[in-house]
Amino acid sequence: MKQHSFLSHTPEEMRQLSNLDHIVEGALFAIVGLLALLGNLGIFTWVSSAWPILVLISGIVLLCLLYALHPVSEWGLIWRDAQQREHTIIAVAVAIASVAQLLRSAIPVLSYVWPAAIILTGSLFLFHAQHGTSEAAARALQQHRVLGSTLIAAGLLNLIETVNGAGFAAILWPIVLIIAAVQ
Repeated sequence: MKQHSFLSHTPEEMRQLSNLDHIVEGALFAIVGLLALLGNLGIFTWVSSAWPILVLISGIVLLCLLYALHPVSEWGLIWRDAQQREHTIIAVAVAIASVAQLLRSAIPVLSYVWPAAIILTGSLFLFHAQHGTSEAAARALQQHRVLGSTLIAAGLLNLIETVNGAGFAAILWPIVLIIAAVQ
């Protein structure tokens, strides 16, 4: 894909691109949830290292789609667009959290970064800025609020697992993440 002007996107295109991004990220989070569940159940221990790598790649790809496809001179415009700013924050948060997840055995305090990133992402979705017609934006906002609530629940369950090693939370947070992914 070649570079093009950020301003060339209509509000409806921006909404459609956001929806496409959520479908792709949803599929990724379904895979992450499944891999985390398999790892937490002890079925395949290697997946505990695989899913953070997938999340890191997704964060980097999202940043590339947001910025690398647009001229550097327009990056400020992208950041000033509320929806794209939220996407940028989410991409950076999940990328940082995935690296922290990979390093958590060496630096245990980093175990808190992943649940924080999930909770942050869910919180941003609760009040996600929308482009498009008022009807489409209202429908998308409703979907984002449900998705945001589900992500916050997954993050809180992962935090409970991190704080006290609760086995039920280790099983539930990936399942809730899968539920979020299919929304």
